[in-house]
Amino acid sequence: MREISRRMAFAYIAGSAAGLLAACSSPERPEAGRSSPTPTPTATDATAGVPTSLGGAQEIGAAAAFGPTGAHWPTRTPRGTDAFDVVAEAECSWPDIRRAIAFVDEKARGGTGVVLVRPGTLPGSGAGSSSRPVLEVVGSAGRAHRILVAPRDGVGTVAFGESIRIDRVLGVAFVGFWTYPYSVALTGVQDFAWAWSKGQAFNVTSGRTGEANDVELVECVTPDALVTDSDAWAFRAAGNAYSGIQVVGCYIAPSYKPAGSQAHCDTLQLSGDRPQARITLTDTALFASTNAGFIPSGLASEVLFDHSLLVGGDRMLQRYALPAGANAFTSGYPAAVNGSGTTGVLSARDSLFIGGVKGAWATVENSSVSDRAGTVAASGGFRSDPSLASIDAAWLERMAPTPTDDRLRAIWGA
Repeated sequence: MREISRRMAFAYIAGSAAGLLAACSSPERPEAGRSSPTPTPTATDATAGVPTSLGGAQEIGAAAAFGPTGAHWPTRTPRGTDAFDVVAEAECSWPDIRRAIAFVDEKARGGTGVVLVRPGTLPGSGAGSSSRPVLEVVGSAGRAHRILVAPRDGVGTVAFGESIRIDRVLGVAFVGFWTYPYSVALTGVQDFAWAWSKGQAFNVTSGRTGEANDVELVECVTPDALVTDSDAWAFRAAGNAYSGIQVVGCYIAPSYKPAGSQAHCDTLQLSGDRPQARITLTDTALFASTNAGFIPSGLASEVLFDHSLLVGGDRMLQRYALPAGANAFTSGYPAAVNGSGTTGVLSARDSLFIGGVKGAWATVENSSVSDRAGTVAASGGFRSDPSLASIDAAWLERMAPTPTDDRLRAIWGA
């Protein structure tokens, strides 16, 4: 079987789903029911109809040092070019998607499976911690491979009517769903991925229903700054711990709080009353909000910035000018990372930090900061690069290109 690049994988699902289904023999079916998914058995030639070129998408993606490129894919998740043991097609409804996931989970427990969702609009009930989940208690732990759930006709062909919350879904990867301008809240999910997605926020919570563990946010994009009292993204532990959250190839625009607001507004905040462990940002571009770019909690541990770019100080204004009615940084320009009061929580490798970095860091390797005042590390240390304090919009565009819809469609093969 011929294997193609990661950025071509979703182009196959988008352009060749019909060919994949046609390659299958007579279908197995789940229990009878009007809204049951339409499954098919093993695909005999999963590379049939694979396009040989994405019309320049590889060149576009290669230009980005940080943020989405189309080259990141959830781990332990089959690609569109793979031969699946079970393929199920679902109507664009949450009940049918749930039935299809459960069917694939049962029929391909030790193998690979995909759920292809037909075009349409999925409803939501909000992304708050108490919002009614649209999908809950499905999938299973310990799978050899995650179940891939993807729009049948390509990235962005499934729309959303409101923000959504997903609760206690196990062993599943959603790839290619654009929720923008709405948000996604993931509570109590385990061995779970949400990828290749444009949305307003991607939040993870360990709530009363259980821990969130081994969660991957892969090339998730929040493209626009907002005037709001809320953090752009948040990972929260409320009654249960969380661990193993990977933020890979993502792009996060800032939140600017309104003038007169007393809120503490950050781009990605960790918080909660239980431990928060093993949080890693890889190949990610993050722009600081009014108060900070990233802030851990006192219960966090093993936070690693691995080849990521955090833009604070006043340099995020090169891309995201301060909107009318926003606080004019009355507390000073934001730190890239505000780890004040923490010791040994934060580490960095191959990363760039524009603006202050605070706290006593654990390890720092091959990483530069525009302002090293007050920064210490138990192992290694930051290089001071004052030139970072004067980077301009052109520099940002080279390092972390603006994620326009045209760019996202090109790199994701839609």
